[in-house]
Amino acid sequence: MLNPKYQDKPEIRVDPLRLSDTPDVARLYEEVFADHFLGHMGQKFLRLFCSQFVNSSTNYGYVAKCAEKPVGFLLASIDSAPFNKFYRQNFMVLALIVIKKYLTDSYVRKNITQRLGNILVALTTLLPSSGKEIKAEQSKTPSEARLLGIGVDSNYRGLGIADKLTSRFCEEMKNKGLKRVGLSAVPWNERAISFYKKDGWIEDERSETSVSFIRDL
Repeated sequence: MLNPKYQDKPEIRVDPLRLSDTPDVARLYEEVFADHFLGHMGQKFLRLFCSQFVNSSTNYGYVAKCAEKPVGFLLASIDSAPFNKFYRQNFMVLALIVIKKYLTDSYVRKNITQRLGNILVALTTLLPSSGKEIKAEQSKTPSEARLLGIGVDSNYRGLGIADKLTSRFCEEMKNKGLKRVGLSAVPWNERAISFYKKDGWIEDERSETSVSFIRDL
């Protein structure tokens, strides 16, 4: 536990996410997104989820470390359907986890209707033709990358870790020839929205349930 206000500012290093980092990142994800649906899915689900961003040609994961301890993460993708492979490869395990959480977690029961679209997508990945469609989609030249999730350990906030993570992500996407990155946030997450605006993201669209941002590279 670092805080009371960092007598000596520690060195923060940002690395590509490795498989050995996923248990720590999964625990951090659960802490940071405790009031989100995925944050209620448990560590087995989250470890499988985070592993999709390791050594992938379309999904990207980064981890911020302080003295080798993961204290922040960023997950992103250039795939228009970044979770199809995740659903297809782990369908039965994921289905059992969701059913168990539905029976035991009131938050999941209350909010599962908002995830019906994801459940339908997961089901369609089981169709014989879906694998070919996914490969065809991935073969397209991407025009935009999407930031899917970013989080920082509450004990290490105020050290510019989120900025280091987005800078590393944007730099790599620019080097790959992409011109723009995007993301979405929920309207009531004022802390995140304030950070994105300070970090150079431009609000693009807003609805009752989502605020979209873009950032030119």
